Amino acid sequence: MKQTKLLSNTIFFVTFCVVCMILVLPLSAKPKEKTVTTPDPLLIVNSRIDSLEQDLNETIDRVNRLSGNIQGIQNTQDVPDYYGKQIAKLDSSTKALVMVTASISQDIAKLKRQISQSEQRAVYIDSINFEILSQLVILENRIVSLGSSLSETRQVSVSAPAQPAVTATGNYRDRYLQALTFHQNGDNEKAIELFRQLLEEDRYHELADNAQYWIGECYYTLKQYRHAIVEFEKVFAFKQTNKDDDAQFKIGLCYVAIGDREKAIDEFQRLVDYYPQSEFVKNAQQLMK
Repeated sequence: MKQTKLLSNTIFFVTFCVVCMILVLPLSAKPKEKTVTTPDPLLIVNSRIDSLEQDLNETIDRVNRLSGNIQGIQNTQDVPDYYGKQIAKLDSSTKALVMVTASISQDIAKLKRQISQSEQRAVYIDSINFEILSQLVILENRIVSLGSSLSETRQVSVSAPAQPAVTATGNYRDRYLQALTFHQNGDNEKAIELFRQLLEEDRYHELADNAQYWIGECYYTLKQYRHAIVEFEKVFAFKQTNKDDDAQFKIGLCYVAIGDREKAIDEFQRLVDYYPQSEFVKNAQQLMK
């Protein structure tokens, strides 16, 4: 009887141990799940805004240096009459650019306050994310466009010929700079009208392809993205244009703004394939991810 009881207890104990092992082993043997850390969207946006502010500060420095150079030239007595007028117009353009950069700086400050409020609420839903990123892309484009128009204003003014070609409606180069100033000041409708007049008068002028490009920029600024695409595509019809990669990149941005990501990636890939040396390749590759 004792042996039977002992055997029964032994069987029970062994059975109990086996059951425990079955239950415990899978838990102990289960590998630890790898914790995948995703970057905080707010940190990414803040990083981009810091970069944006740096770009804006560099642009402001360029405007200030240009303004200083203009003042120095104006103080020079031996300035030909034609160049004196050109310098006066350039001085007016730089003052307008100072106002534009101040406006962009205010927009950046507003965007940073919006992000700070999101952090305080500890809420970062998709709608807020999309809104902030959309504003960020708009600000980035404004700074890039501002820097590009500033450089072009300076180059066109400095390279003005001693005897500029004059059409029936006035000097082509002067009117081109005037249209560029309209765009810089936010008067895009006037800029488009004047750029179109220049193209109708002389499509073979050295500034004609630039005029066509800036029509696209004006429509982009007005958020008329499909119109902008049509105008940017016209740039490729000009032989030996220096605005082809700029136009290609902006076409991709237009499709981003429309919400057609697949088409945007196609256009950015075309930029990478056809213009591998372009300054916009890095940004295009980032937007393709």
